[in-house]
Amino acid sequence: MKNFVRTLFSMALLVLGSAMPAASQETTDSSVASEPQWSLAATGDSIITRRIAMYDDPTFMNLVDVIRNADVAFTNLELSLFRLWEFEGYPQAESGGNWEIGPPEAAEDLKWMGIDLFNRANNHTTDYGVEGMVETNRLLDSLGVVHSGSGMNLGQASQAAYLDTNKGRIALIGLATSFTPMSRAGQTRPDIPGRPGLNALRVNHTYQLDSDRMVDWRRIVESLGGDLPESSEEPVRFRRVTFVPGSESKIISEVNPRDEERILQSIRSASRQADFVIVNSHSHDPNNNILEPPDYIQEFAKKCVDAGADTFIIHGPHQLRGVEVYKGKPIFYSLGDFVLQLETIEPMPDEMYERFGLGHESLAGQLYDTRFKGDTVGFPSNPVWYESVVAVPVFRGHRMIEMKLYPIDIGHKLPRPQRGTPRMAQGALAEKIIDRLATLSEPFGTRIELENGIGVWRPGSSTTTNDDRE
Repeated sequence: MKNFVRTLFSMALLVLGSAMPAASQETTDSSVASEPQWSLAATGDSIITRRIAMYDDPTFMNLVDVIRNADVAFTNLELSLFRLWEFEGYPQAESGGNWEIGPPEAAEDLKWMGIDLFNRANNHTTDYGVEGMVETNRLLDSLGVVHSGSGMNLGQASQAAYLDTNKGRIALIGLATSFTPMSRAGQTRPDIPGRPGLNALRVNHTYQLDSDRMVDWRRIVESLGGDLPESSEEPVRFRRVTFVPGSESKIISEVNPRDEERILQSIRSASRQADFVIVNSHSHDPNNNILEPPDYIQEFAKKCVDAGADTFIIHGPHQLRGVEVYKGKPIFYSLGDFVLQLETIEPMPDEMYERFGLGHESLAGQLYDTRFKGDTVGFPSNPVWYESVVAVPVFRGHRMIEMKLYPIDIGHKLPRPQRGTPRMAQGALAEKIIDRLATLSEPFGTRIELENGIGVWRPGSSTTTNDDRE
């Protein structure tokens, strides 16, 4: 009898033991299936100097619907927003190339469109000084939208800002590699306060010359009265530019290691404090006309993903660059422009008029006529600045399961008072935009298909296995 009981007990243990892995696997599968699905509407630069919420035409409202239907929406706010006659600061002697300012209502209109995440780190953050930065941030706070990338010291500028949604808590970290020197925030010490400004990722450039070019450079420096080191193997510095000898002539660029570690630490912390992390950078590097992002930007973007970012977004070049899918997460090397109302910034400081040989009697209309030479040079001369996308990646937890790329027409052919407002691109223009983005993305192994007038990416559609690339 005892043997019979033992046999039954042993059989029961075997049955229970064999069932355990299956139960565990079922729990794992249900855990994966229960991960929230969430979407992000990501845009590029917003230089918004006029109201846009009054438009109700279908192509505009269709774009608004795309943004509103996403769980979160992002843009780079590339200007200050306040009423100049109420402002107690001044335009600075140094700007990001332009003194960009718009009305406070512009922020209300972007919020009305559904945008709730704003980057504040770019080359126009302090066009109107720290006072302009603070005034704009105060406006965004009053509207209840989330912004990051600037603050009253480097710690504040570097930290994540958070948006709570029914899909989870979203962290936003903003930074810039393109910025004016005066706008870089400084670290607080026990004996001195930090400096207000933006979250900067400095890039160190080393200019290397081969032996023949180095000889030429030494002669030039000597002829201009510069000091030369005795050895031809030593670097030669002149007027803040240093050239080092090497086997070939090239520029060697590396991100500042201290800045990099600070930003990666912010991402690692945010990945613990939030469910999902969005990192974005304002990076014109190397310049607006180059379509391939530099190696150091590509490497840094991947380090951010490795540190916990669910996506890395670049804005700044004012035109589209390619998209890469790294470890199942999208890297947008440039989303171009979203709102480009560059020609209705008014008024402008005297330095801007002086740059184009105009006196105090000239006003904005003449300034832009002169600057853009009747739309034959600069932004109005080329449609590439006015053709972009709103990217909508959809995630299951931390992995992208689909991405839609909605082509937008920012009104290149419209007259100045109307140019710069985004609408959904149609027909041949939509196909042209998606085709260009698909071509730019191919080198990264990302395949984008045109479906019903929009670009689409799905897992497994890549030309390589880059969605799992290490």
